[in-house]
Amino acid sequence: MKAIQRIPAFFHWQLALLMGLLLGGQLMAQTDTLSLEEETGIDQAIEDLILNAEVEEQVDYSELTDYLESLRRRPLNLNTAGAEELRLLPGMNDLMIYNLQRHIEQFGKLTSVYELQAVKGFTPAAIEQFLPYVTCNESRLKDISPGTLHPAGPPPEEVLQGLEGELISRLVWVLEEQKGYTAADTTFRPILNDAGEPVGQDTLLSTRYAGSPYRSYTRLRVRYNPNFSFALTGEKDPGEAFSWKPRQRQYGYDFLSGHLAIQGYGNIKNLVIGDYTLQFGQGIALSRGLGFGKGAAVINSVKMPAYGIRPYASVNENQYMRGVAGTFALGQLYFTGFFSKVQLDASVQQRDTLTEEVELVSSIQTSGLHRTPSELANRRAIGESLAGGRLAYQNRSLTIGTTFYLQQFDSEINRPLNAYNQFDFRGSQNELLALDVDWVFQNFNFFGEVARSKSGGIGLAAGVMSSLAPTVDVALHLRHFSKDFHSSRGYVFAERPTTLQNESGLYLGLSIHPTPQWTISSYFDQFYFAWNRFRASYPSRGYEAMVQLEYKPKRGTQIYVRYRSDNKEQDAGELPPGQKLDFLVPTNKQQARLHVQTKIGRDILVRNRMEFSWYRKGTEKNSRGFLIYQDLIYKFGFKLRLTARYALFDAPAYDARIYAYENDVLGFFSIPPYYRTGSRYYLILNWKVSRSLECWLRFAQSRFRDLDEIGSGLESISGNTRSELKFQLRIKM
Repeated sequence: MKAIQRIPAFFHWQLALLMGLLLGGQLMAQTDTLSLEEETGIDQAIEDLILNAEVEEQVDYSELTDYLESLRRRPLNLNTAGAEELRLLPGMNDLMIYNLQRHIEQFGKLTSVYELQAVKGFTPAAIEQFLPYVTCNESRLKDISPGTLHPAGPPPEEVLQGLEGELISRLVWVLEEQKGYTAADTTFRPILNDAGEPVGQDTLLSTRYAGSPYRSYTRLRVRYNPNFSFALTGEKDPGEAFSWKPRQRQYGYDFLSGHLAIQGYGNIKNLVIGDYTLQFGQGIALSRGLGFGKGAAVINSVKMPAYGIRPYASVNENQYMRGVAGTFALGQLYFTGFFSKVQLDASVQQRDTLTEEVELVSSIQTSGLHRTPSELANRRAIGESLAGGRLAYQNRSLTIGTTFYLQQFDSEINRPLNAYNQFDFRGSQNELLALDVDWVFQNFNFFGEVARSKSGGIGLAAGVMSSLAPTVDVALHLRHFSKDFHSSRGYVFAERPTTLQNESGLYLGLSIHPTPQWTISSYFDQFYFAWNRFRASYPSRGYEAMVQLEYKPKRGTQIYVRYRSDNKEQDAGELPPGQKLDFLVPTNKQQARLHVQTKIGRDILVRNRMEFSWYRKGTEKNSRGFLIYQDLIYKFGFKLRLTARYALFDAPAYDARIYAYENDVLGFFSIPPYYRTGSRYYLILNWKVSRSLECWLRFAQSRFRDLDEIGSGLESISGNTRSELKFQLRIKM
């Protein structure tokens, strides 16, 4: 076992690569003949969805990209697809799904995807988003018995014949040396006697990371979408050790995940053993945590898609459930049951002196990092058991469901009290009961969910989407979460989507399409916090507004301008002379953007963006930020593609930082903040070596003009550059 621990992470990755290559000669895959525009379709769809998420960590959207990649090879048949499959298409909503199914009933099956322009609610902009992933031909063998409510599903021999598999292995590392990987510093501390006199000294070593600086990732997945899926995934974050310690629940990779799932077999709608996620209603009670917030999609973003049970194949260490879950249908009634037992990271406050078992924790940790002794001490410190069920009635236009679950922790959670967390969850048990409804009536889609936690707190999210006219869409969304409402497994459309507590808000979104080429999108969101929150010592309020004008003169060309204003109240912080009590002052952040994207010929796509930001707090002077970048995507035939960006930025104040989506290797995305003053560029080379082998190489570097040390603590780098290298390999089966 010690020998295994000493093997570098790079060797583990090479071993997986070698095994894949040995198998690769026997694997088959279809030839990719997609256009450059379709090649960039997934990147563009995800940017539209998460551009305003403003998360500084890199996000794994591999489940979504996997599904879209599969659809590009085997497009979804619009004539026979169910609502569950259609909801996963970019730009699709339940109102459009209802209108599509009614159109097919009245006029017969579609003979061309271009007939969608005659379906109510299907605008050219919406159709363009999902066009690469759909067809009207009877091309999918699995689409059998479309006229029945619960098709029997494909026979086993068809599944075996149509299985698609892939092995993905990825390696990421920062080229500059970070402090956490240097030799430990030695310091000396005097030992004092009772009189305070030095009688000796202690030798202390500073903390360093336990493992190598590499991020290593490997995933094997075999599936027949959407009826069968099997996956094994392993990941080691930078600084984590690759070791074999069964007593500490570590088996090589720091994080391991896997599942076996079937769905769409008659009355058995879903069955997952292993890791999975749940999303019902509007995400108050249960959500997979990949919802999308306020952004350019001003209409569709307000409604959380009800995906139900989904097998989990990602590496976020806090979004999944582990156990068994299944949905069984009886006519138009759907019964779902689920059980999960997972170990979570937590800040340990007290352990049993004899058994070392955790008795008390102060909070649940969500970083998923286990690099230092303190982080390792918190690793998998508390167990969470969750069991529950759901009963729903569903037809084409109406869904009504109720969900209940009981959540039990192995030890008490008791947060230290302060001014803003007095109503946070404390204890070892929570329960939640929720009721949700989704109704399509003519041109309106009404939806909502209300839930009550064990504390008596109430959570509510409700809204309506409508096509008031062929060129006008509108969305209205109302939310309210009492200060003592507790739902740690929820994710909703809100100002704070993961903190379902102490917030009320009203959102209005409007989208106008005066011509097929022009789109005007805007929203206004007003919110109120009835109790103190972090950096606000009193009840506070705020509002956010955005307007965007978009022009698409031809396919492949997009020009838009966007203005966004975000207004909140915050503690003043620095008090004037004589002032002892803190008070609230208004803060305002404004952003203005110009974005131009166009395709040159068949093989070149260029993107340009210029963005400004202004931040002001109280009567302080404005802080300003600026970003400009140039993107180039060049496809060399069908086998080679180059993606490049060069950016200049100047945002000296952190509050004026600007976020921008960055292309990455397949299944890996980032929205980093452009902050300080400097430049950044990246190059991505994507090479389809053969029909079964594909690889990516990405190099990115940031250079800062105003720094001689980047980062802080163990992440700090001496110098003004930070470079990152990624290599990924995918073998298709």
